[in-house]
Amino acid sequence: MKIPFSFLVFLWMLGFLNSYIVASLQAVFSPLCFIPGISGSTLCTPRIYNTSPTTVKWPDFPGLMEVQTSTLGQLLDESVGGPGLSREVTKAEMATRDLAVLVRNSGLKSSDILADLLTTFAKDAKSTARGLTRLSSKVGGAVDEVMAVNGYAMRTIQEARSNTPSRHSLTAFFPFRDLGTQKIIIEAFTDAMDTLSRGIERLILEAEVSLVNLDKLDEGLSAIHEIVTRDDQHEIVEKDKLLAELWTRLGGNKQAVGHQNRRLKLLQDLGEYRKCALAYVVGAIHALQSMSDDLEDLRERVAAPEVLGGRVPLDVHIASIQHGLEKLKERRIGSQ
Repeated sequence: MKIPFSFLVFLWMLGFLNSYIVASLQAVFSPLCFIPGISGSTLCTPRIYNTSPTTVKWPDFPGLMEVQTSTLGQLLDESVGGPGLSREVTKAEMATRDLAVLVRNSGLKSSDILADLLTTFAKDAKSTARGLTRLSSKVGGAVDEVMAVNGYAMRTIQEARSNTPSRHSLTAFFPFRDLGTQKIIIEAFTDAMDTLSRGIERLILEAEVSLVNLDKLDEGLSAIHEIVTRDDQHEIVEKDKLLAELWTRLGGNKQAVGHQNRRLKLLQDLGEYRKCALAYVVGAIHALQSMSDDLEDLRERVAAPEVLGGRVPLDVHIASIQHGLEKLKERRIGSQ
């Protein structure tokens, strides 16, 4: 066995030193690479290094799971109130439409202008309600997508671990035996990181749309407030109570007292619903931007050369993914 074993050792040394030998020879012959005939040789072919800062050189699933679970869990918890706010805004939108009809048929000053403003306000309220529902739904969808990719990554790493050759086999002496496994894990990690990044971008865009809708709602209320206070200089109505005061002044359907009181309550509380929705959306944007910053920091760290001896064992990757999946699944069920 001495001759085969010596041959394997020779291949191991040759493979290990090959890159360094080629680099050294290229450095020596580089001054001659301008001479015709030599410039096209292998020694003068420039070596291509991937210097992209986003290229993953070593996977860090424990770090990625920490980024995912800390923020996505918070978003799931806060998204529970989104549909409820949406329903209340929708009810207020319907009451505002009825109020617009009353204003148009009333004897108020600037009744047509005010009715048009109320109609526009009702449309903005409808867009706001739909946006809040869509944002909550997309948070859940993003978490489901992240969980699916994490599950796929865990199965991939488990399969790679089962295919890893025994330490006592002849292939254990081959210097590049771990490169295939490491490449598989890096690809799975890159997939999971890119999926999270795309999900963050989509959620930020959706939250910003809701923020614009809420701003339009406030602008519409300000315009209505200006018309009302201009037409009635003796009575200054607070913005948050403006629509309910208008309904009271016009009387509404006086025969259906209970129905009228419910509409008064909806319109009076609309300002509070808008404030709660604004806090929810702004909080979601801040959380997503913070998660995006954490993810970029993680990208920079895994793109740097791996610290000697700092490679994370396969079992640690698998355990961290499994723990992250359990936490996200628990928060996802609680948000439904």
